[in-house]
Amino acid sequence: MNKMAKDLTEKEFGKLIQKHISKINFVKINLENESSIFGFITKASDDFLMIEETNDFSLAGIKIVPYAKVTSIRNGISDKISKVIYSEEGLIKFNHKIIDNTSLKNYESLFKSIKKQDFHCIVESKKKDKDLFSIGEILEVGEKSVTIKNYDPTGKFNKKPHKISFKNIELINFNDNYSTIFKKYLRK
Repeated sequence: MNKMAKDLTEKEFGKLIQKHISKINFVKINLENESSIFGFITKASDDFLMIEETNDFSLAGIKIVPYAKVTSIRNGISDKISKVIYSEEGLIKFNHKIIDNTSLKNYESLFKSIKKQDFHCIVESKKKDKDLFSIGEILEVGEKSVTIKNYDPTGKFNKKPHKISFKNIELINFNDNYSTIFKKYLRK
């Protein structure tokens, strides 16, 4: 149970998330590692939230957050003003094909669905208090882990792919400018 549940029951929290999805509310999602994500929740399951992340009045890609990492969701006056601006500027344009084709059932189906759509992804994970960052093509999806063909900031592939245990995952990004554009400039 996440920390938000101290104020709301899981059922009430779930209803709040569904309200934000149906009303296309701009929200600030606070995570247990004290970071936050600004954007629109586009889909939810018992295990994950899918967020169309925003940055400087543009849509910045999809973030998948494990539900248990969410501590609170804010939809205050500044968020309501942001929604008005996004709306007036015609910036709320979600790719429903991607939303519909991305499974939030479990990690295995999630990564398989991202791979099937031919997206590279960014996976932020933590192992023994060490923050890890992987970016690249999804090579293999198992019951407990995903293997990423990781590349460095110069576009060169690492010799050995990164195998990431699902239990260590903090965030997943895909359909973002960084990974979609960089993918075109990778060195073989």
